Amino acid sequence: MDREEEIMSYLETYGNTREEDLFAYLLHSFNCSSGKTKKILHRMVAKGQIHRLVHDKLDPPKVYITLEMQMRTEAVKNTAEAGTSVESRSEAQRILEEAAMIATKRMQDGAEKGS
Repeated sequence: MDREEEIMSYLETYGNTREEDLFAYLLHSFNCSSGKTKKILHRMVAKGQIHRLVHDKLDPPKVYITLEMQMRTEAVKNTAEAGTSVESRSEAQRILEEAAMIATKRMQDGAEKGS
């Protein structure tokens, strides 16, 4: 299994992970240099395979790595900003949650077929 597949598998197993923890995991598991590890994570972000989320409510803010796109949160925020009704927002949230569950199921099915 290559490093990118290992990162995807790790995130599927453990969910959202602090970037520094994932970085440490890669350094120790693959005995990579820190420069190479950073390049791997940056390349995967650029390809859209993984996503960085900044948890800015922490002091200092922490960066998390996730498989889920930030689009879900942004869509909910945009709906709220547009001044739509509570019913519309909850309907949009429900649709987004269903889409996220379907995407997760497809990733799990794909991982099982690949095994």
